[in-house]
Amino acid sequence: MKRFLFLLAGLFVFSSLIGQSNKVVTAWNLIKPEYNELDKAMQAIDEASVHSRTAGDAKTWYYRGLVYYKIYQSKDEKFKNLHPDPLKVAYESFIKAKELDTKDRWKDELRFRITQTSADYFNRGSLEYENKKYEESLNSFETVIAIGKLPYINVVDTGSFFNAAIAADQAKIYDKALDYYYKSAELNYGGPEVFYYIGEIYKIQGDTTAALDAYKVGIEKYPENNVNLYLEIINYYLPKNQITEVFSFIEKALEKDPNNHLLWNVYGQALEQKEDMEKAAEAYTKAVEIDSTFFVGWYNIGRLNYNLGVNAQEAANQIPLNDEAGFKAAVEVADNHFKAGLPYFEKAFEINPNDPDLLTALRQIYYRFKMNDKLDAIQHKIDEIK
Repeated sequence: MKRFLFLLAGLFVFSSLIGQSNKVVTAWNLIKPEYNELDKAMQAIDEASVHSRTAGDAKTWYYRGLVYYKIYQSKDEKFKNLHPDPLKVAYESFIKAKELDTKDRWKDELRFRITQTSADYFNRGSLEYENKKYEESLNSFETVIAIGKLPYINVVDTGSFFNAAIAADQAKIYDKALDYYYKSAELNYGGPEVFYYIGEIYKIQGDTTAALDAYKVGIEKYPENNVNLYLEIINYYLPKNQITEVFSFIEKALEKDPNNHLLWNVYGQALEQKEDMEKAAEAYTKAVEIDSTFFVGWYNIGRLNYNLGVNAQEAANQIPLNDEAGFKAAVEVADNHFKAGLPYFEKAFEINPNDPDLLTALRQIYYRFKMNDKLDAIQHKIDEIK
């Protein structure tokens, strides 16, 4: 009797093993186009993947990856909500299958499938970024990076490091962003912009010295096409009135890109600090000659003349009351400066009619010369935007 019971027990275990193996095969068959029953395939393969008799079989996990990848690819509405992230399950299943496939039975198939999921994660990360899902995008690109690091894949996807960096940057995960930007630079991917982005993060973190160093390294690594880095360095030194450094970098930048209106504008600012107003005006003029829609350039020429007019008027106000001729002559000098600046201000107004500083300056000039119609129009504009 004991032997009979033992034999029955053995038969039960053997039947169970066959049953679970059948579930694996069933799942495989159900994902074929002629059946396309992905819901039933998922149920069958999930049961097999947790059963002690089949959970340790590479085939189970390989087929599980195939099932979930089919679900991921499906455009059929009834299958779309079977799982919140079928691509992740497919990827993890293929990885598990590879771990269990000690005899390399599925070696080539698994390598292909894992590489395939890497491409899907890259595409998904790009779409997530476009939809401003920056943390999700970062996770997708990090998965691509992780897949590339697998010893049986061993592929460095340079674009993924850069994309992970900009996704982390947008997500304000700055430590990761810096790591991935530096890795991109190490891989010579992204060009000088990588160092521009690195500098921007350091500036956000309040470390302007580190930002400056990043810009300089970028210029050294990329001696061409790096005008933005020069501009950032110049903008670092300019407020500090470190004119020698400013001119050192700006002259090099202009040699590389003499048709860059932004460089000419900054050059004009540096010349103003040097109190060379004539050359500053020439630099601003060069900027608007290159780009006639450049509001700041037109505004700066007007502002330069306006400020000269203000200084001349202040000088006139210091002339003794009994020197009427001297006072009139000084006022005329001031008037000439204001008149010289007016057409540039008006050109700037055509480009941007809502700049408050510009509107204030125009109002002052129109009032000074009793240009009442224009004064009324400007005052109306000022009241309108308040």
